[in-house]
Amino acid sequence: MRYIGNKTRLLPFIASALDRLEVPRAGRALDAFAGTAAVGAFLKARGATVVGCDLMTFSYVFQRAYVVADRYPRFAGLRTDAGLQAARQHPEFAARVAHRAAERAEPRPPAPLTHALDEVLVYLDHYLDPLTSFIARHFAMRHAPDESDPPRPPARAADDPMTAAVTHRAPRMTAAGGMALSPSAVAAPRMYFTLDAARRIDAIRSQLHAWRMAAAITDDEYYILLAALLEAADAVANTAGIYAAYIKRWQSNALRTLRLRPPSFAAAVSPRVAGAARRARCEARQGDVSALAPTLGRFDLLYLDPPYNTRQYSGYYHIPELIARGWFDEPPILRGKTGLLAGAQKSAWSTRSGCIAALDRLLADTDAGQVVMSYNSEGIIPEAEIVRLFRDHGRPATYRRITRTYQRYRSDRPSATRHYKSDTVREHLYCVRLKNSE
Repeated sequence: MRYIGNKTRLLPFIASALDRLEVPRAGRALDAFAGTAAVGAFLKARGATVVGCDLMTFSYVFQRAYVVADRYPRFAGLRTDAGLQAARQHPEFAARVAHRAAERAEPRPPAPLTHALDEVLVYLDHYLDPLTSFIARHFAMRHAPDESDPPRPPARAADDPMTAAVTHRAPRMTAAGGMALSPSAVAAPRMYFTLDAARRIDAIRSQLHAWRMAAAITDDEYYILLAALLEAADAVANTAGIYAAYIKRWQSNALRTLRLRPPSFAAAVSPRVAGAARRARCEARQGDVSALAPTLGRFDLLYLDPPYNTRQYSGYYHIPELIARGWFDEPPILRGKTGLLAGAQKSAWSTRSGCIAALDRLLADTDAGQVVMSYNSEGIIPEAEIVRLFRDHGRPATYRRITRTYQRYRSDRPSATRHYKSDTVREHLYCVRLKNSE
């Protein structure tokens, strides 16, 4: 998933730093700002027992899928599913499943190990009827002449949905998974997805919800499939990588067919470290790490990757958050031109007035040996404050900073109204042993 602050490309840099700091590979690690769980999955593959934490629901989904899950799912509860059984009768079904297994990245796990997952992915990709539900109604536009717009609730004359922060109370879901229309304010069509992609997102998300409510899939199976949907939706989203705005012309990626990709479970395939006993099950938590960390016990490593700027992630990624939460129990309330989620939780780490105090509190309250904080040279916490806090909470002579320069993430191209200071940015790893470490 395209994500600001994603550390996938920096994992070798982080790995080298952890080795230099002699952080135990098989220790216990707190991934305090888990995001897409890239670092959490890496730490797990390295041998750690990982506890992930993040405010966002979609992050919790990725943590459950890529960190908590320990094996490829078997989907025993779907063996008699009517839809899946009907799909198996199609002559091309078996070939599609075999192709799905063959396209997995190396090292490729044995096909029997992934067969159940490949069958379910093929079914969701090819054999579900499109559904016009929440995403199609509120975050999609047609791009082809033969597409018909989904019915929309009439807007009140007093509202100007193009400019005002219009509050829209979503219609209630019907038993069939559609939406019961009722008069309300509604924003103009939002160009985040084509109708074809949005209707498929709606269909797959509704099917996952139905399976879960019927206890036909386990929690691990549910989160693995939901993570695949989040990644597939992001791949065809008509954005520059964040959802604070959509592109006003169709990008080539937005016109591609939405497709669920086979997830990689490298950490699950190799759950042991040489010479080490089998580790405890990893965990995922959703909430404010400052409140949760003191309750989570002792860690060998506290890994921090806090937000760098003042834009709240609830505004940057509201559509992945909406897909992760669903719209089935308590229909979401949307506001504004981009359909932001009303009442989204905000983080003190993304405020200039609160970020320093938040870091101070976390270092004081977390029972950890080594702290490593990844933070770039343009972050809102002044470096002088980081150094002060790390030295205050750390053992004497253990503070250090390791730096690497890398290509800047750009959510859009330079223009007359958008200027970047440079093409590169420096990533700093601030490291210290806490005073309470053994």
